[in-house]
Amino acid sequence: MENIYRILSSQEFKKAYLPFLDTTISGNSNSLQLYTIEQYLRGILTAQHPYRTSFNFIIFVTNGVVEQQINKTTYKISQQESVHIRQGAWTVTQYVSNDAEGFVIVYESDVLTQYFLMEGRQDEFKYTPYYSLSLFDYQAIIASVILLNGELLHSENRPNIYMPIFYSILSRLNSYNKEKQHNIRDFEIVYLFKQLINEHHIEHRTVGFYAQNLCISENYLNRCVKKVTGKSAKYWIGEINIQYSLVLLRDLTKDIAQIAYELNYPTPTYFSKVFKKTIGLSPVQYRNSLQIINLAENTNE
Repeated sequence: MENIYRILSSQEFKKAYLPFLDTTISGNSNSLQLYTIEQYLRGILTAQHPYRTSFNFIIFVTNGVVEQQINKTTYKISQQESVHIRQGAWTVTQYVSNDAEGFVIVYESDVLTQYFLMEGRQDEFKYTPYYSLSLFDYQAIIASVILLNGELLHSENRPNIYMPIFYSILSRLNSYNKEKQHNIRDFEIVYLFKQLINEHHIEHRTVGFYAQNLCISENYLNRCVKKVTGKSAKYWIGEINIQYSLVLLRDLTKDIAQIAYELNYPTPTYFSKVFKKTIGLSPVQYRNSLQIINLAENTNE
C-alpha cells in the first residue's frame, strides 16, 4: 500500500514494478530516457492500486495492445495510438499483450523548461492523455523516436541535437489539441500550481495557500487557471482529493470514516456529500460497484 502515499521517482518506479530490467536501464537516471516496450513494459508487475510518478512518460504502440489507466479512464491503445502520462497523474499499466511493441519515452519536467530557455521559445505545450494519430504523423513520430534513440545512445552528450528532436515529437502531439493558445507565463503558473496541489492537497485546501507559495494574488491565480484549464483553482484542489479518495476506496481494510479523516475532511458525512456531488455515487455505492465489477471479472476467468 505504500506506493499510494507517495509520488514515485523514476528509480523507485523501476525498482517497484520493473525488477527484471538489466542494470543499464535500471541505473539510468537521465532526465530524458527512451526504451522499447519490449525492454520496459513487457513483464511489468501488476499494481494493486494506481500510483503517481514524479516523471512524465509517453507510450507509442507499433504492434499489439497496451492498456493504461490515467486517472479515471482506461485507454486501450494499439498501433498508431499513444498515451501521455503527466507527472502526478494517477496511473497504472493494466495489460501488455505478449506481442506488444513500440516505444516508451520517460522525461522529467525540467527537460521542457531547459529547452524553452535554450531556444528562448514562447510556446505552450498542451497535454492530452490519448492520441489517435494519422498515418503520416504516426510514421513521422516513429522515425523521430528512432533518431532520438540513436542520439541518446551516442557516446557524446549532445542536448543541442537530441532536445530539438524530442521537442518535435511533442510539437506533433501538440497539434492534436486545438484548444486556445495561452502565453508561457499563464502555462507556467498553472503547471506550478498543479505540482503544488499534488504535494499539499490533503493539508491545504485554500486557493490562498497556493497563491502565496507562487508569490501571486489569489485573483491572478484564479484567472490563469480558469484561462488555461477552463476550471477554477478551487475545482482542481477538490478534484485531486476526489481522485485520491477513489484510490483509497479500493483498499477494503479502510472504512469510509477513516478515509474521510485521512483526507482531512471535517466529517465523514461532508466527505460523502462532496464525493457524491463529484462522482454521482456515494463512497459506499462506489465501493460496492467495484466489488460487483471484481466479482464479474473473477466469474469470467
